[in-house]
Amino acid sequence: MSSLKERNVAAKQTTASRDVEWVPSICNFCSTVCNVRIGVKDVNGKRTAVKIEGNSNSPLNRGKTCARGQAGLKQTYDEGRLTTPLIRVEGSKRGEWNFRPASWEEATNHFMQKLQEHQVQPWEMAMAGGWTSCVFYMPLALAFAFSMGMPNIIASPMQQCVAAGHLGNDFVTGNFNYHDEVMADFENANYIIFSMTNSGVAAASTSRLVRFAEAKKRGAKVIVLDPRLSELAAKADEWLPVKPGTDSAFFLAMIHVILRKGLYDSDFVTKHTNMPFLAVEHQGMVVPMMESNEQGYPTAFWVLDQVSGEVRKLPGYSNQNTIDMDGKNLLPALEVPKGFEMNGQKPKTIFQYLLEQTAKFTPSWAEQETGIPAATIERIAVEFGQTRPALVDPGWHGARYDNILNTRRLQSIIQALVGGIDTTGGWLMSGEYREKLMHFLQNMKEGKPTPVLGLPGMQFPLTAAGRFFDPSQWQHGHPSFAMAHSMAEKAAGHTGVIFPAFSDYGLEEAVDGKLQFNGEPYRIKAILMNAANPVRHMYPESRWKKILTSPNLGVVVAIDILPSDTTAYADIILPNQNYIERDEPFVYGAGPSPDLAITTRFSAVDSNPNAKGTADILFGFAQAFGGLDRYVQTISEISGMDLNDLKKEIGKAVKGQQSFTQAIRNVSFKQHAKGLGMTATKLEQTLREKGVLVIETADKLREHASIAKHLPVPTPSGRIEIYSLMLAGFVMQQGYQPNWDPGLVYIPPHVNQERKPDEFNFIYGKTPTVSYASTNSNNPILMTLSKVKEDEFMGLWINPQKATMLNIKTGDTVTVENLVSGQKAQIKAFVTEMVRPDTVFMSSSFGTENPLLKNSAGVGTALNKLVPYQVEPVVSAFRSQEFTVRVTK
Repeated sequence: MSSLKERNVAAKQTTASRDVEWVPSICNFCSTVCNVRIGVKDVNGKRTAVKIEGNSNSPLNRGKTCARGQAGLKQTYDEGRLTTPLIRVEGSKRGEWNFRPASWEEATNHFMQKLQEHQVQPWEMAMAGGWTSCVFYMPLALAFAFSMGMPNIIASPMQQCVAAGHLGNDFVTGNFNYHDEVMADFENANYIIFSMTNSGVAAASTSRLVRFAEAKKRGAKVIVLDPRLSELAAKADEWLPVKPGTDSAFFLAMIHVILRKGLYDSDFVTKHTNMPFLAVEHQGMVVPMMESNEQGYPTAFWVLDQVSGEVRKLPGYSNQNTIDMDGKNLLPALEVPKGFEMNGQKPKTIFQYLLEQTAKFTPSWAEQETGIPAATIERIAVEFGQTRPALVDPGWHGARYDNILNTRRLQSIIQALVGGIDTTGGWLMSGEYREKLMHFLQNMKEGKPTPVLGLPGMQFPLTAAGRFFDPSQWQHGHPSFAMAHSMAEKAAGHTGVIFPAFSDYGLEEAVDGKLQFNGEPYRIKAILMNAANPVRHMYPESRWKKILTSPNLGVVVAIDILPSDTTAYADIILPNQNYIERDEPFVYGAGPSPDLAITTRFSAVDSNPNAKGTADILFGFAQAFGGLDRYVQTISEISGMDLNDLKKEIGKAVKGQQSFTQAIRNVSFKQHAKGLGMTATKLEQTLREKGVLVIETADKLREHASIAKHLPVPTPSGRIEIYSLMLAGFVMQQGYQPNWDPGLVYIPPHVNQERKPDEFNFIYGKTPTVSYASTNSNNPILMTLSKVKEDEFMGLWINPQKATMLNIKTGDTVTVENLVSGQKAQIKAFVTEMVRPDTVFMSSSFGTENPLLKNSAGVGTALNKLVPYQVEPVVSAFRSQEFTVRVTK
């Protein structure tokens, strides 16, 4: 193991800069969390970051980093940095930049004064966080909400990505993909299909791109379904310009072909999925024959043994179907013979029922929906089914359509049919996820509880979000406003939302005073935002401006690094340390890596003395609320961190001997070091040298911890669920709706099909230079790169076939009108063959308004000026493309 000094010497030899010290860190410019090294040197007597590059020790990004990652140091030195707490000048209005500087003590006291002035009860306050707070500060944010009696968290990734898209995969795999627990093993795949994604090449993620590049080198065939020729589609062997929102029809036709031509992996499907389970039809629904306990969890399933011809009972929770409840071997049948009866009923296998359900989803049918020729669909289905290993990319961003969860679920079913779950060249599970699952199963075996944050897969959201939904979990008896709103909608005869986890669903109604719970008003009077910019990244802009300017809101607090568009609507602004400046309070799993590895950040440069880390800010609030002891207790309960160690270290922080960040960090290092059989000092030294510590490689992990082969998954049955028992439970609770059909169903996009010449489908996406709608658009390097391709990155893509008819040329200013909501925005046109004639496209990356962001203010058009507030009924995911637009010059 090389010393830090030796590594620094080696680093100096490979750089043109002299006297550079390399400090390991984690990139913060997108949610991929690549491992990086910050090059630091003395400039005029001050430690200054001069270079960022990838960490070659990382199994994640393997020494590479993208343009955003390399340009990240510019955020540290942005002239717009927030450098002191700010309090709104009395008499000024939210939305105006009219603040006065203050001390932290004054800002905290002002916050408490406002809460008292407006008599804000714990359930009348909400926290709003972006992906940073979800990924890095979840233990602190959840514990803060729980301990302060605050049942309201709005986490923007849930409605955009995590619940919005990944949950469709999770119904099949049992996972909960809040940080890429499911990874596509591109580099070992021979056939790859992408749908509704440009990530890896444009949207996010170096860790995906390095694997995808290896696939291209090896000659993997790549198919991309996308209405436009994206950066990713340009790298494909075949670009299929699918009609927007119809990707699920393509996948249903693939399933139709794969099942009928016998192209599925019979061994995997038989042994590790619920396809052999016996089921009956009841009131138009397929119902598995099973036994359940009082909590509704399955305790047994029935299958037909191929060998003996007997009906055998399988354990309710298991990873395989070849040992019955008596410990006897069997081989389940995927089909029962004609005339088969059991207890006076005529069951079939789930496999047979799905064969029947897919009968109508032929390639010819799919051609009418997607615009892709039937022969092409059938050929790709056959190629995919005959090629091993093959994969359908799990996707990244969700939202978009009412059918998004179903679309992602169908992708997972195809992946399962070819046996590509947790296999080389298929979908792989991260090392961190496997470790959580193994600990959870061991605890279950020993009858021990698992802390909330240690729960694997779907166990986590069901437990954590379930607490926010259950009034009895809170002393004051209030669920989250989102669940209260769903209850009110259902009581009024509307659909409501089943699982509005960490959602803004109902927030406008709660702020307006229109939300009722148990016959009384349920008001939100205070919002605390951390690393969130909802005025720019939630839908629509006008909704959030209305919410934040409401006189019913007693106080709005924003914790941020730069003056985002949203900070202008705050009453109190608190300056945050950025990622180059801060030590992290925790040791983390190394992101979406198939290896089991850990990492953390180390402070590379000194921060402004008035800026604080999020941990210290939350602990400061806990002290102000008089709930510090309760906060510490809750952190221990949900994370599993040793309570005595926490009390000892927090005690030092209270006395001013160290920061609260350092206190949590000390406990985290001690906890991880103990598990590794080393001292905390040795662990810190190792991470300072390497930046990331690989504990067990992916290959070694798969020898004993493969999902399905070795370990049951966190689905209700422990198997890969091609028929979803969780969705079946929704049907039992809520009645039938296509959105939660547990079998195979098609949900077409809800857009007007009758079009005038100036009316189009609308789609959007990200650019390679700017992540999401974040303030990194203000980065001078990234903005310069963006302006080099200004037409493509900031323009409205329109096909020349239609542009000619409408007399529109590249560079012309056009008005885009949403034909559902009436919203309008102006944008420059980019005329190109690289988009379907019936569709227009724009990026989601620009449109900043705050003039303090001098490089980006007024550049480009904001996506959320056009997207209305529409959500689907499972998790309140945004239906952000489910409308048509009119384009006029």
